[in-house]
Amino acid sequence: MPLVIRLDPELEAGLRRVSAEERLSQAEVVRKLIRERLVRHARRKTAFEIAEALGVVGMDADPRTDVAKNHSRYVKKAVRGKRSA
Repeated sequence: MPLVIRLDPELEAGLRRVSAEERLSQAEVVRKLIRERLVRHARRKTAFEIAEALGVVGMDADPRTDVAKNHSRYVKKAVRGKRSA
């Protein structure tokens, strides 16, 4: 698929430099950068996955009766616990 984009002079110079250093066409450098970005994006966790890992999901089964009222405190505590682990 053809795609036309306009680069500011700084990006254009950077693209030329990388293209020359890696001995690749400018188009191939752009395709390579897009692929790398898509791979990084695909590895990102969803908000649900993050909440589940922190133990926030399923807190309704918790015997504490103040979870709804003090949810921020419990979430912060869970996050701190995960960071120190």
